[in-house]
Amino acid sequence: MKLHRITAMLWSYYYATINSIDRLFDVFYWPILDVFIWGFMTYFIQGISEVNILSVILGGILLWVFLWRSSQDLVVYLLENFWSRNTYHLFATPLKNSELIVSLWIMGLIRSLIAFSVMGILSFLLYHFSIFNFNFLHFALFVSILVLFAWGIGLIVSSLIFIFGTRVQVLAWSTIWILQPFSCVFYPLSALPSWAAKIAVILPTTHVFEGMRASITEQTINYGSLLYSLIFVLMFLVIASVVFIWGVKKSKDNGELAKPE
Repeated sequence: MKLHRITAMLWSYYYATINSIDRLFDVFYWPILDVFIWGFMTYFIQGISEVNILSVILGGILLWVFLWRSSQDLVVYLLENFWSRNTYHLFATPLKNSELIVSLWIMGLIRSLIAFSVMGILSFLLYHFSIFNFNFLHFALFVSILVLFAWGIGLIVSSLIFIFGTRVQVLAWSTIWILQPFSCVFYPLSALPSWAAKIAVILPTTHVFEGMRASITEQTINYGSLLYSLIFVLMFLVIASVVFIWGVKKSKDNGELAKPE
């Protein structure tokens, strides 16, 4: 074992870190996010009274998987073409942008359903929590809003990858998690400090998870806020689709598709 070789490797790790968005992100992103989520959650638990906390948390986790997988998988499957140097060849085919978008949406949804099924079975076996605790109509509405929003986020991130290349691929794994602390997945809106609550009320995800807790605890659901969320995600999805098409066009115009990564 030679100290100078160990030192050389440490220097290489250092330079790789300061020149990589991915590695810098990992150093700060997850610790900060954990402080947000579990800090807010602890605040909520301290003031909890007659709420089935297990159902609330597991319900949040099960719904969150639709937002997570539908957005991340959409981008990752697209990235597979960049990594394999297949993007240029993909767009040399008669494939239309709309066909590419829909295929990515479907794949993301399929993987979401598989993940949800596995988590639902484990929740029942380990904690006796049944997904049938959800009101079916409420559940369908919650999932629809989350999936539509996830598709929109996936398209926006994909657009950035087309424009800037795989050097911004860290966004594929991190973007959705930026929203989680403000989406009130595991705690109510009232648990957030005022500055965070102002951000949270804008997000459609917040209203979905607030509605989920109301549904599980058999409280009154605010359908007005869910209507707002549905209109929001539909408009967002249209805008995201336009941005994606523009991003693909810009990538073709500046030759990004043909550049080696």
